[in-house]
Amino acid sequence: MVALRTFRRTGPSFADLVPYAGLVDNGIVLLKDGSLMAGWYYAGPDSESSTDHERNEIARQISGVLSRLGSGWMIQVEAIRMPTKDYASAGSCHFPDPVSRAIDEERRAHFERERGHFESRHALVVTYRPHEERRTRFSKYVYSDDASRTRSFADTVLQTFRRTVGEVEQYLSSTISIRRMVTREVEEAGGFRIARYDELLQFVRFCIAGDNHPVRLPEIPMYLDWIATAELQHGLAPTIENRFLAVVAIDGFPAESWPGILNNLDLLPLSYRWSSRFIFLDAEEARARLERTRKKWQQKVRPFLDQLFQTQSRSVDQDAFAMVVETEEAIAEASSQLVAYGYYTPVVVLFDEDHDRLKSNAETVRRLIQAEGFGARIETLNATDAYLGSLPGNWYANIREPLINTRNLADLMPLNTVWSGSPDAPCPFYAPGAPPLMQVASGSTPFRLNLHVDDVGHTLVFGPTGSGKSTLLALLAAQFLRYENAQIFAFDKGNSLLPLTLATGGDHYDVGSDTADGRQQLAFCPLMELATDGDRAWACEWVETLVQLQGVPIAPDHRNAISRQVALMAAAPGRSLSDFVSGVQNRDIKDALHPYTVDGPMGQLLDAETDGLSLGTFQTFEIEQLMTLGERHLVPVLTYLFRRIEKRLTGAPSLIILDEAWLMLGHPVFREKIREWLKVLRKANCAVVLATQSISDAERSGIIDVLKESCPTKICLPNGAAREPGTREFYERIGFNDRQIEIVAMALPKREYYVASPAGRRLFDMALGSVTLSFVGASGKDDLKRIRALYDEFGPQWPIHWLQTRGLHDAASRLTLP
Repeated sequence: MVALRTFRRTGPSFADLVPYAGLVDNGIVLLKDGSLMAGWYYAGPDSESSTDHERNEIARQISGVLSRLGSGWMIQVEAIRMPTKDYASAGSCHFPDPVSRAIDEERRAHFERERGHFESRHALVVTYRPHEERRTRFSKYVYSDDASRTRSFADTVLQTFRRTVGEVEQYLSSTISIRRMVTREVEEAGGFRIARYDELLQFVRFCIAGDNHPVRLPEIPMYLDWIATAELQHGLAPTIENRFLAVVAIDGFPAESWPGILNNLDLLPLSYRWSSRFIFLDAEEARARLERTRKKWQQKVRPFLDQLFQTQSRSVDQDAFAMVVETEEAIAEASSQLVAYGYYTPVVVLFDEDHDRLKSNAETVRRLIQAEGFGARIETLNATDAYLGSLPGNWYANIREPLINTRNLADLMPLNTVWSGSPDAPCPFYAPGAPPLMQVASGSTPFRLNLHVDDVGHTLVFGPTGSGKSTLLALLAAQFLRYENAQIFAFDKGNSLLPLTLATGGDHYDVGSDTADGRQQLAFCPLMELATDGDRAWACEWVETLVQLQGVPIAPDHRNAISRQVALMAAAPGRSLSDFVSGVQNRDIKDALHPYTVDGPMGQLLDAETDGLSLGTFQTFEIEQLMTLGERHLVPVLTYLFRRIEKRLTGAPSLIILDEAWLMLGHPVFREKIREWLKVLRKANCAVVLATQSISDAERSGIIDVLKESCPTKICLPNGAAREPGTREFYERIGFNDRQIEIVAMALPKREYYVASPAGRRLFDMALGSVTLSFVGASGKDDLKRIRALYDEFGPQWPIHWLQTRGLHDAASRLTLP
């Protein structure tokens, strides 16, 4: 027989030191002492974009919610700084051409070269320890229904906990974005097996060992000691799973606090977990504790001999007297129950495989905390106890008793954070796990730009001339090509999108301009497609528009004649406008349409036998020349282009860019079309980007309310005049506060951009490289002239020679074009 006694360990293990017992409900964990625990992830607004009034108001509302809790309740606020998700892999992107792929590769290299990318996540864990059950022989007569009489004490406690947690979530959701940690069910084995993964236990596991991976629940989720399977080595420098552990404790507080007093911790380029535990006291308990404090300071006001002999001397401790006054004010606040008091224990926990690097990071955290007026120390003998006290649900380890109220707690809580954007494209129509539109290394917290808020991707871009608007639009187009089957339709002014369009193999149409031999570069046959009822209805309406533009009012006879001729042409081979005029049986219509035929001044543009417009992945319509031709040219052409684009919107990711949108906002026909697009195109998986430099035209368009409501994402370029009267009111109209207007006014032109959406607010730097600027930032006249010459000489190979002329020989050698 083998003696097994030597292999049996009777001492406590690490699992015995953690309090988790079982999962008794969705998102509710039972602790070993009978407590119940639930948790949320939450996010507040960008602190840099919030005014002092907004921060104070949020802190006030948070304090009001927390003051409802009392004895038996504990909350733990966890601020986690962790390495950010890597740049989108090449395999997750579907760039259709080498140039757009080279632009993204340059951006990926820049992102990976800028080390130290971290982002913050915040969690709130609430724990309730019920009072000891007290039964009497009269308790069964208190309730009038059978269910209440037969309900067990455990069921009553669980119901009370559920109700209170629901109320807390409801109140907090009106102030900050909050999401409950729950159990998710995933189908496995083709749907024959259901696996359950719990987010709360995953978070607990992360707090214990720093491992952030899903935790799969057993069939009966009890005896949760297996959560603490990590190896803990106690000592002056504890280790968890071969990683060293350091704890920085906050042991001193300044004389006053304000919201976000420790927000600088969110800017540190290192990984940590900042845990703030607050154990609530009832009003009576808080008053008793404050009364003891008041008596202690009261005894120090007068010297001992004066108190002993009942004499009065001039020696009075003014500091003790001031503390007595402050304590009496605190007693009055506790009695009013407008705030709640409790014990506060904050620590910062750090992990690292390198002990020297860990010591350096801990010292950095300690110095930053001390620079904000707090006292801080790096734990040594107490390191293990401080670490255990930071774990969610732990009431007992590392209890510190600085008595603060919920107003101070709301100031100390990390309610504001730097917005990093969604790591995935939020549009539900995109493929699951699709990468964000654009990712930049902007400071220690990178930023991921997505135009979509749920399924709405419409975006407003405002900025004065020369602030980088055309560069931004071109970069958005280049990055949008990463989505599978993406298609882009851009209306440009000034040929700013010409380099990118030609480089990516797209079609660039200079609508209304002439070629070198005097012929129109592009001619349309708007009546070419008449196969469906919808096509014929649109054709009738389009012809009526042309007749009205010539000053002829439309009568019923006109409509009948137009409809009859369109129906005849649907079965005939000829579909040109001349064919329509020769067949229509109405002299007024013939005369009105004559200018649009080949015999008229506008026939070269609209009276083609076959349509010269072919739409592909990326097409740009240069309309500057068209805008000079007058309304009689402009309306028919753009109306037809809009129709062709709408027919291409079949559910694939699509983007419509309207540069210098003020030109269209000033025309009633296009203004109504934009209004229609903003309302209906989201269903076709299409986002509309409206960019304008004329804020006043957007204001006078009459649809500013539609623009504000239908475009949840707004990108503002630097504008030094944002604070001036007239311009300031516009920014206020679209929802900007004083701080946001200040950010727009102080941002660097052609470098920084400010984005605001319901998901967050952030000033970011696009970090453009030389290859990217060669195609999205080359909009000068000399650059465009050189690009046209290279395109005429080398055809599809022109981007290689263009990069060489800009001194980018390495990039040109890596570019492989068909």
